Amino acid sequence: MTFGFLWALPDLVIVFLFFVLFAALGLILPKLGQRLCGRMINEPETRLVDRTQRGLRAFLVFLLALTLNDVREKFVRLDLEAAREAGEIKQLHRVLEIDPSPQSKRERELLRDYASAIADDEWKTLEAHPPSLSPRAEQILSELRALAKTRAINAKNGDGNELWIGLNQLEDLRQGRLQKAQSSTAPLFWIVIGLMMVLECLMTTESKMTPRRKLTLGGYYGCLGMIIGLILIFERPFSGATRLSPEPFRQVAQLDRG
Repeated sequence: MTFGFLWALPDLVIVFLFFVLFAALGLILPKLGQRLCGRMINEPETRLVDRTQRGLRAFLVFLLALTLNDVREKFVRLDLEAAREAGEIKQLHRVLEIDPSPQSKRERELLRDYASAIADDEWKTLEAHPPSLSPRAEQILSELRALAKTRAINAKNGDGNELWIGLNQLEDLRQGRLQKAQSSTAPLFWIVIGLMMVLECLMTTESKMTPRRKLTLGGYYGCLGMIIGLILIFERPFSGATRLSPEPFRQVAQLDRG
């Protein structure tokens, strides 16, 4: 319920909340560590714990940047595949326009309805948790398959196979979209990241905290929180303000009905 409320917020608000949360954690954990473990005083600045903390900090930033790049690439790939899928539907629609028969007219209507179902219904089902495909789009696609199968059986010289092959391609693209919507960063990754951040925070107990250092530390951990917020936003490509647009499918649904 809490996460449902969180993802209903604007993306900028989510990023800001992650900044505040991690900035607070980055200041609270060192303070707790100092109370529990004490602080070493008059140690040289080049002590082992300082060098270890720098290496841990660099590796932590590297892991988060790598993950952000991966989820961003997945987001862009999904956008390109959606445009390709809409293009396949449009191409099938243009091919069927050559045939003036009532069956061809019905098939074009179903293609437009299918594009509309994806834009208006399937985007919502993919946004849900867990994501799923639209039953309405599946029903339309099943009717299209039945008509395409009849056309392929009755057509001479295999002329009816193009629609059948095209529908199979649409199904593959649709299943691929569902698989990518269901994929997410492994929980083990977040466990490791969390442990690394806690360990780094505890290492900060070795430094004397001044107001300037607190501001710097809070800003650093807040920025890490913003990166984590961006990762989680891009992992939900069908919801929020930063989401994939179904506009290519809407354009196909408005094709000439002649």
